[in-house]
Amino acid sequence: MRGRAGRGNPKTLNCVGEETQMTQGNFARRSALKGALFAAAVAMNSLPARAADTLVLNYNQWFPSGHWSQADGLYKWFDQIEEVTEGRVKVQASAKPLAPPNRNYQAVVDGVADIAWGPHGYTPGVFPLTEMVELPFITKDAGASSKAYWQLWKEYFEPTGMQSDVVTLAMHVTAGGNISMRKEPVTSMAGLKGKKMRVPTPVVGRVLQQQGVVPVSGSLTELREMLSRGIIDGTVISDELVTGFKVDEDIHAVTQVPGGIFSNSAFIIMNKAKWEKISAEDQAAIMGISGEVLSEKMGALWHQNDIAAREIFKQRLGENYLVADVSFMAEIDAAFAGELGKWKEMAAEMGIDADAALAFYNGEIERPSN
Repeated sequence: MRGRAGRGNPKTLNCVGEETQMTQGNFARRSALKGALFAAAVAMNSLPARAADTLVLNYNQWFPSGHWSQADGLYKWFDQIEEVTEGRVKVQASAKPLAPPNRNYQAVVDGVADIAWGPHGYTPGVFPLTEMVELPFITKDAGASSKAYWQLWKEYFEPTGMQSDVVTLAMHVTAGGNISMRKEPVTSMAGLKGKKMRVPTPVVGRVLQQQGVVPVSGSLTELREMLSRGIIDGTVISDELVTGFKVDEDIHAVTQVPGGIFSNSAFIIMNKAKWEKISAEDQAAIMGISGEVLSEKMGALWHQNDIAAREIFKQRLGENYLVADVSFMAEIDAAFAGELGKWKEMAAEMGIDADAALAFYNGEIERPSN
């Protein structure tokens, strides 16, 4: 467009001639304009942070944005990041998933996403150390367990080099899982035999398969279709995720397992190259609202929402909301016993004192809150 305009206006400028013809008033106005522009430039340079200086981090939004874990958890943390860095760092949720759940971690490693949150169990075999916190009966309060998990991570897991290809900002667990069925409740391991069950972690899949269950893999985003179409007979899941994903209309019986038949281990991570673009001062500010603080916050949200969902379930299901009795709990304990032994062997091979790690985690869970 500029080229066409130039051909349409053939007038040439003679700078020397123009300057001699310039009136004194024009010269004064031009000098005033230059002075104003100079003053504006000085003012802009004195501002603490310009829009161009803001580092925008992309968050892989694969979970429903309206879910409380996002709206009440991560999004509020994003707001805090912007606040503590005085606007120099912002987090922006993607309009659609940048990667599916099973590629969530790798997306951050590769720089496809800058920040990600999600379960370790969606990538079976990649993070075997995390299986310790996913064992039965260990998660009575996800907030207390998540606070302990961060300490376990720093003391025992991080030194092995786990997640060294990213920056780990939080490690937390979800509420303990129960046995949710489309039809009748399950009161024994025999009652699960032959059933098609969606399994959330490799540990649960292995154990239930040994008990004659048909394990079916699938993410939470696929759960509604799997239940409504009868692809599965049930799933092991925490109560709050059933209501949170609005699949409760397809669940007609729940057997609560105190402490959970499992719990999910989850991460919050950042791309290392993007982290290194953040100043040391802002890195420290971000870690001040992350780590143990963020881990406990995310776990506590799971616990609070799980209790609320449980009460809703009890009212709706009545006698079809059961609590596993002593006999069933013993069967679950026996079924999973071999997994603890396997974990200890694997941890020892990675240089971890497995018994000490277990004792440390349980001790941190029981530690009174300040």
